[in-house]
Amino acid sequence: MLDTPSAALANAQAIVIEKIRSSISEARRDFDSSVAERKIQTVLSDVILLARCAKTSCLITYSDAIALRGHGNPQNGQWLDEVYAFAIAPLGFPDLTMLVVNKSTKQPSPEAFEARRSILSKVYIGDVPTEQKRCIWYPDYERVLGPLEQVPVKYQLVRLATPQSSREREISRAVTNAIGRVSQFGIEKTSIGKEYPNSLSRAELMALVDALWERQKGRCALTGQAFELRSEEEGGVQDDRVSLDRIDNLQGYADMNVQLVTQFANRARGTLPVDEARRRLVQFG
Repeated sequence: MLDTPSAALANAQAIVIEKIRSSISEARRDFDSSVAERKIQTVLSDVILLARCAKTSCLITYSDAIALRGHGNPQNGQWLDEVYAFAIAPLGFPDLTMLVVNKSTKQPSPEAFEARRSILSKVYIGDVPTEQKRCIWYPDYERVLGPLEQVPVKYQLVRLATPQSSREREISRAVTNAIGRVSQFGIEKTSIGKEYPNSLSRAELMALVDALWERQKGRCALTGQAFELRSEEEGGVQDDRVSLDRIDNLQGYADMNVQLVTQFANRARGTLPVDEARRRLVQFG
């Protein structure tokens, strides 16, 4: 029997709560059950708030974020650290904390950002504008969290209405495919280090793949084929679309262990060493 949309959403939301619970219990073993449950609800509310900002395509200030939360201190960004560590990263969302910014700079507080980055992330302050756009472009918040209300206009610092380019769409799709799925309900996971050691978060992978695209000049590392930028609906050749290939298949999606290849080349390589795969593919071509 197939799940109805409401049943699928309920199952997805249950998985969200379980992933938050697991992240909190692993990090905060000092919490008793009642404290842990309260923290789960707080983190869930916070990730929903940030996803609302993304769906509204807006940035908000620290003060307005606290007003929308209904509690907290604008000078204390611990809640952003916690929602990133306990929800955003485990769920595979872009770094939604990038949407909470200083009013004058429209960027996160540098001190708070660097403190969080040193512990949780390798995305640098220069990546913030791009990551803010990626938060807005990400399509699956409501499929996982349920319907999201717009942020009231009075709390919107600025709207980000930048269309997603075909290249950015392809990079996002390839990273999503590489990260994989937690379950049949499609909740993506970023914390894949348990399966693949040293894997990067989604935000970090997006930045890495963007740099690799430039370095490889938009071509497959194994065959030299230019990457297809059109979807199947647009008439694109699906075998020529970009995918992430781990150079050492025993390691994760980490810096120095990722190359960009076509979907065809990725399948054809299988478990072959890179040099052998390149030799065979070029010979075949």
